[in-house]
Amino acid sequence: MGQPAPLFAWTLVLLMTQLVLRAQHADGASEHEPLPQPTISFSPDKTIHFREPVNITCSVSTGHQGGTFSLDGPVQDTQRASGGAATFSIPRVGYYHSGAYRCQYQATVAGRSLTSAFSPAASLAVVDESVDIKLHSFPVGSADNHMNAEHTDLSHEPLPDPTVSFSPSKSIRFGEPVNITCSIWTQPLHQGGTFTLDQQDGPFQETQTASGSSAVFGIPRVQLSHEGSYRCRFQVTVSGRTLSSSYGPAERLPVDDNGMNIQVKQPFPASEIRLVGSRGRCAGRVELRLHGKWGTLCDDHWTMDEASVVCRQLGCGEALSAPKKACFDKGEGPIWRDFDCHGDEPTLTDCATRVARVSCDHDEDAGVVCSDAALMIPVFSLYHTLCALSPDAALMTPVFSLYHMPSSTPAQLPLFNGEQIKMECKTPSALCVNAEFHIYRNGELLTGFASVHESLGMTSLTTAGSGYQGSLHCQYTYTENQRLTSPESNTVQVLTVASSLLPDPSVSFSPSKIVRLGKSVDVTCSIVTPHQGGTFTLDQLNGAFQERVEARGTSATFTIPKVRYDHDGLYRCRYEVKISGRSVVSDYGQSLSLTVDDDGVNIQVTETSSDDGDIRLAGRSGRCAGRVEVKVSGKWGTLCDDHWSIEEAGVVCRQLGCGAAVSAPKEACFGPGRGPIWRDFDCHGDETTLTKCTTRVATVACGHDEDAGVVCSGAALMTPVLTVSPSKYKFRSGEDLRIDCDVPSNLCVKATFRIYRKGELYTSHDIGHSNIGFNSRTTVDKNKAGAYTCDYTYTENQRLTSARSGAVSIAVVERWLFSDYTYT
Repeated sequence: MGQPAPLFAWTLVLLMTQLVLRAQHADGASEHEPLPQPTISFSPDKTIHFREPVNITCSVSTGHQGGTFSLDGPVQDTQRASGGAATFSIPRVGYYHSGAYRCQYQATVAGRSLTSAFSPAASLAVVDESVDIKLHSFPVGSADNHMNAEHTDLSHEPLPDPTVSFSPSKSIRFGEPVNITCSIWTQPLHQGGTFTLDQQDGPFQETQTASGSSAVFGIPRVQLSHEGSYRCRFQVTVSGRTLSSSYGPAERLPVDDNGMNIQVKQPFPASEIRLVGSRGRCAGRVELRLHGKWGTLCDDHWTMDEASVVCRQLGCGEALSAPKKACFDKGEGPIWRDFDCHGDEPTLTDCATRVARVSCDHDEDAGVVCSDAALMIPVFSLYHTLCALSPDAALMTPVFSLYHMPSSTPAQLPLFNGEQIKMECKTPSALCVNAEFHIYRNGELLTGFASVHESLGMTSLTTAGSGYQGSLHCQYTYTENQRLTSPESNTVQVLTVASSLLPDPSVSFSPSKIVRLGKSVDVTCSIVTPHQGGTFTLDQLNGAFQERVEARGTSATFTIPKVRYDHDGLYRCRYEVKISGRSVVSDYGQSLSLTVDDDGVNIQVTETSSDDGDIRLAGRSGRCAGRVEVKVSGKWGTLCDDHWSIEEAGVVCRQLGCGAAVSAPKEACFGPGRGPIWRDFDCHGDETTLTKCTTRVATVACGHDEDAGVVCSGAALMTPVLTVSPSKYKFRSGEDLRIDCDVPSNLCVKATFRIYRKGELYTSHDIGHSNIGFNSRTTVDKNKAGAYTCDYTYTENQRLTSARSGAVSIAVVERWLFSDYTYT
């Protein structure tokens, strides 16, 4: 009974031994098994746009951790695996990255190095939509598992833009060394060319052979003239063909002088400094030649001390003004800065100076007006509400006809009592000196106005009366540092007439003021006057129709035999007759509307055009704001505003390439147009042109007082003008003061206007489409003294802010005991 136990034990030992041997055999087999084939993928996809980033991911399904992936293709690289995968990133794809890629995986298992087969090749296509180029895959070699790249000709591919960098940093101390490196990210095929380093705003330019794909330009001792913006260009010859890149983005190198005053030891002769942009040699923008190059001066610390030295150096007397902000227009070339003068130096370069450009632009160019500069002769012009009356008023286009005097008769201009007139006294260009402009009648002061540097003169709006009859002229006087008075302007003789000799004529239609398309209509002009036998002019206020007919008695009839759409509009009459040998012309009478009825006919615009000439914006300078006008069947017409909205306005701005729509003003905000009135464009807002919207182009009930307009974000904002009333410089405490901030015409956008005193907000006001600005009324006290400016901000759809107006300074005079004290 005891013998079977040893037999059982030996059987158990034998069985365990077999299990161990089988396990060892299994482990050995796994150590020698080949690695699985990896896969390759692209992100975002297999098609990528030129200069966009792409990730190439290699992955493998295996229990072996670690290992490395090798990427084979136009880009060859090796990377350690993380969790069975590795990602190769290309931050900026070029054409040469197109082609076939494949992956291979390597890992060490039980001390043995194992390598997988290559993954199936996958193609990456680089697309450039701007030139419609698509590069496809490279063929993959099969013999040695390497990419066969020689099939692709890279000599015709454009080079990427090179980059520029500075070492030790972007800010370098004066006198220290700096290295400027140009580099380009390109194929080995493109290496070994040359780099050109160019200083955009200075004389530095050098060329150097590349080492690989970069070149280093060393400046052993930095000067202030080295400060500026630098850029690189790369050139290389591939397959006998020379390729050149564009200049890459510029990088700025500031030179830090650590607060040192760097003295220019050698004074330049007077020929090396000049005044430009004005009359003569003693006023203008200051320009200085350094390193053989003319440049302007930054106005950051420009004062009367520096201006005095310039006037002395040029032999132009004393300095009257040191204007800033490119009062004499913008210059060109480098901008020198921060001359620091005491005022008694013989030349500007005897002053302490830092001549490097830092943060100035040419809209900050400094200027000078010296006492020896000739004063410009002002021009006096006189206008009334209908037309320019003065022979010297050539700058203002008459709204209607000019009153012509015989050439042999002195220029004696008739004005009617109560008539609104405008008087202007202006110089050909900005004075760049604070001044007072005055208008005189028969040698006595009539009105005046205090101007600032940027002003061209003064404008006075008033009502004519007997006090304006006589000889009118104007002058101005400098009020800054010296009181110098200009020569007198031209003279205008004014004759005040009690009232008009002719009443206003009237207009009527027959058979009625509503006429069917294609039918006939008679338009009759008539006047109640004993002066018969004259001539009537019939004028279409918002169209092209204008005819003259001799009167029969006191009326005349104009016949339109076949009415067209463009005859729709407002008509008015004017009467001209000789009385006692003098030609007398009436005012235009009240206008009357003629409506052309199309009897509900829908005329569908079916053709679209990519030519911007088929649509335009009128009524304001510039092409991105104004009254919308469309050409249909060869005829320009306006749009009815009945269903006009921001959606239609958005399509117009898009079609004209003017940005987004800011406002869709109605009711002829930009003034009434002419010609036919197309109506009811119905847009969703995403159409590319207005003619892709649903539309009826026939006019029915709209007049040109309902013309639609648009203001686009690409339209330049008008600069406001600030004026004070009464027009003078000095006020006494207790006087009434009105401050106006206006633009030349309606904004046609809702906006907030702001007035500033000494740079701080003084008051503000919100306006609607039909306003040109606002005014603030107050009573003067010493706290009202100072320089006033204004601006405005759109508050509709987009917030855009205008430039600041010119400054108007107000001085307040208060009486204290027996002396006057002036606050400024």
